[in-house]
Amino acid sequence: MHYLRAALQAASDLLGRIALVCMAFLMLATTVDVSVRAITGKPISGIFELSELAMALIVFLGLGWTQLDDAHIRVTALSQLAPPRVRRLMDALSWSAAAAALFLLALPASEDAARAFAIREFRWGYIEFPIWWAKIALAAGLWFGTVQMAFAAISALVGQPSAVPSTDTPAGMTPEFRNHG
Repeated sequence: MHYLRAALQAASDLLGRIALVCMAFLMLATTVDVSVRAITGKPISGIFELSELAMALIVFLGLGWTQLDDAHIRVTALSQLAPPRVRRLMDALSWSAAAAALFLLALPASEDAARAFAIREFRWGYIEFPIWWAKIALAAGLWFGTVQMAFAAISALVGQPSAVPSTDTPAGMTPEFRNHG
């Protein structure tokens, strides 16, 4: 289980760093595009198309860090009242449902990515921009999320935390409040 946790951490870090690069691009490109548009009255060709892809990649490739930090938004009022054993079962059930939902999204996304790659799909806009690579990245992010959620469900069943304990809790805030408040 330790090796799987370490592999998930490494993959999550890689995908998270790619998401950060996409976010940095999105912020910089949008700022430059708005500035150029204000000065010249014309946008920079391709920024809009790349921004669309960057937003999607930020969400799906950043899922891993959110899962490892145990930072998904959730309501725990009912589970906090349950005995520990029932709470673990409830957590396992909810993570299993999340894994199933991501699996149901990953299947058609993978089929679409394979089709997009086969035809080298592109998007029309100011420029003709290839999008097949982004569809592959999104499908990979969904499959990774599915594996992470399934791992969290198994971890909950056996009573091990699936998240890495965070050391970045703001002053005056308990980890319980940060994770569940």
